[in-house]
Amino acid sequence: MIKFDASSNWVILLPSDLQQADKAARDLSRYIGLLAALKEERFRETTLLKTRLREARLHGERDRKQPEIADAFKAAPSGPVIVLNCERLEAEQNGFTWRAAPERIEIYGESCRGLCNGIYSFLAALGISWPAPGQEKLPTPEAENLHGGPSIPFSLTCDKIHEPSNYEGKDSAAAPWRRFVPDGKKTIKNILKKSEAFAAWAARRRYDALVFPLAVFASGSSGRKLKRLKQFAAQYCISIEAGGWDISSLVPRKYFFFHNDFFRMEQGKRKKAHQFCPTNPGAIALIGTEGGKLLRQADVKTFHLWPDKGEAATWCSCPTCRAFTPAEQNRIAVNAAADVLAVFNPDAAITYFEKAGEGGSIRLRKNLFRMERLPEEKEIRK
Repeated sequence: MIKFDASSNWVILLPSDLQQADKAARDLSRYIGLLAALKEERFRETTLLKTRLREARLHGERDRKQPEIADAFKAAPSGPVIVLNCERLEAEQNGFTWRAAPERIEIYGESCRGLCNGIYSFLAALGISWPAPGQEKLPTPEAENLHGGPSIPFSLTCDKIHEPSNYEGKDSAAAPWRRFVPDGKKTIKNILKKSEAFAAWAARRRYDALVFPLAVFASGSSGRKLKRLKQFAAQYCISIEAGGWDISSLVPRKYFFFHNDFFRMEQGKRKKAHQFCPTNPGAIALIGTEGGKLLRQADVKTFHLWPDKGEAATWCSCPTCRAFTPAEQNRIAVNAAADVLAVFNPDAAITYFEKAGEGGSIRLRKNLFRMERLPEEKEIRK
């Protein structure tokens, strides 16, 4: 184990062509400055100085011990350095590694996204946490060594790892990614209202993507706010994705009164709630029109079309659909959506939900990728 001394004259070396990691690098500098101030606070006895230091942290004021960020392409300075670097790969490669020596920290990412993950992994190892947007917790003095500061393992290496998500499938194209899927309109409204703070929180918690329902992209006011969030998220190389538990939105419920045959049958009666009748030609045609409008509104590379939450097996039992299992009906539906998406956004992909071995013999389109487990509910408090 080594002791990371935040009060040393650290210099952060960041290549000048990695401006996408600038926000995370500035965060690294700021938090090291705060840790240095925290160490100094322990040696002060006056309540007044303690109060001033806490107020400085609260308002984000620059501390005099905040490390300088220098161009890594220029001559390296003498003294302790934190070296940041990454491969120039696509953001989908989010692996990272970091290691620590007494006067040299190296944080490396497979991409800029991976480098951001590595920076916040290192800060978390120093005892810093972020409970909610706009909130941060520094190590308590009691948790630190009086003469050294937070402890980190000597030469600790995290080789191309990521914090495991709760919904990764071996066959999923996005298996290494951590996605934040907000639950409920109120949560989404709060996120869009505090988009800058939320984007920073998501980066610090190492989320690689934020997923919003298709309806948010289609809404005028929400869509504009989402574009603003997308700008803040891009500063941390975080992706914005569309959909979620959204497959029912491809066949709008407003058609039930005139075309209830488009909707699923349960015990001989058509039901408006959950999914639809995937073998009905009219329902499939509606996916091409109404569903296509929704898909076109979202300028993203990844869409998610999962069955209604908790209703993955709730599909149609009409005479035609009885020949297919719920998973097979789901495949028919997502295939129709994939065909629509391929026409106007051939580079985009759709994830769908299906447990291993449930899909039957129905072949899938090339722009579809399976997820065996779905995200757990996440909610942000005010």
